[in-house]
Amino acid sequence: MASHAPILSQEFAVVGFGGRKASGLEDVQSESAELPGDLLKEKAANEYITYATGRQNTAFVDIKLTLLKRYNPLIQYGEAAMGFLFDSMPATEERMEATIYAFDGHEKDLVPKRQGDEGRGSEKSGFDGFVWAIVHKDMMKRLRDERYDLSLTSTKDHPKLPAWATVMSEASEITETLLTPEMIKAVEAAGESLEALVVTDMPMDQPKKYVYDS
Repeated sequence: MASHAPILSQEFAVVGFGGRKASGLEDVQSESAELPGDLLKEKAANEYITYATGRQNTAFVDIKLTLLKRYNPLIQYGEAAMGFLFDSMPATEERMEATIYAFDGHEKDLVPKRQGDEGRGSEKSGFDGFVWAIVHKDMMKRLRDERYDLSLTSTKDHPKLPAWATVMSEASEITETLLTPEMIKAVEAAGESLEALVVTDMPMDQPKKYVYDS
């Protein structure tokens, strides 16, 4: 986190669980700035979480870090052996998962109203719903099996992406809009450590019933 915390602090007003702290621009941009002790919370011996909020059009971001179970080598090696023998029991891998939630019409549920704004309704974001992702080709089958939203997409390689990456999308027009030079550069910089980058308006789990707007 030492290398990523300064970047998060530049992008979000609050990072971690200690609330907003007054700081100057020099403090935020300084890579040598001392990291707050409340930046991470331990969820398990090999799992840590952090949180960030305070960015336009973004409600908040949840970040989860999963590490190998180095505290118990027997469990670590046992999981590795089971993962090698059985595809349905993958071994624990070191992974960072970041989930960003857009407001998308829920501003009034997430942001307290200021005094004098009681009579004003919250403006809706009005995003068009779609599912789109850049995924590592080795992860395609697993993601399609695990995620309901990605099961609705088709897969197509893109000449601007590295050979190990592909696009899962509902429409080619979405790809041309989202696959910006900055996005391509970020994918290349991440390398094959990137499992997936998913933009979705659908749940990961298949709904048990459908709700229709009246």
